[in-house]
Amino acid sequence: MNSATARLERRGLDVSEMTGALDGFYCYNVSVALWADAVANRLSGPALYLLADELAEVAGDARAASARLADRVGDLGGTVTADPRQLPGRFPVDFTIPANCADPAAILNAAAPNLRAVIDAYEDFLDQVRGADDVSHHLITKLLGKETHRLADLEAAQETSRLTTNENGPDTRAHAAGHQDRQ
Repeated sequence: MNSATARLERRGLDVSEMTGALDGFYCYNVSVALWADAVANRLSGPALYLLADELAEVAGDARAASARLADRVGDLGGTVTADPRQLPGRFPVDFTIPANCADPAAILNAAAPNLRAVIDAYEDFLDQVRGADDVSHHLITKLLGKETHRLADLEAAQETSRLTTNENGPDTRAHAAGHQDRQ
């Protein structure tokens, strides 16, 4: 037991439980990076124009988050999941590849539930460590802020899609304008 884990246990935290939760977040972010890369690889039509940069950003952010989480797990004397087959079980969400990767709405609809799930899990974790582990609290607060902002953007894009859809399908000009405003 290192000094960090001893201090946290004196403050009433179960370090094994904490590292398990942080490892779950690590697994989630590794899976997000893989999912975003896989979807980006399949993009076509309007989604290629509208979501290629966003998916690259999502994958990069997820890789950076997983590296920070792995560092924190290591700081606490734990290890992260190394077997890729175990990733889905550590943070169970549905990383489904949309059937139509030309449809931006299908991609956004596949991503939204996972974002909501990790936001809820981050908030629950923060409730557990608040006032007892400032380092983990700070790390997860930063990740929560990024994901909350990403979900707000996603929901705005979904709403824009609903408002601009006509019988010929989505009006991609509105999507493109929204994407450019964000940059």
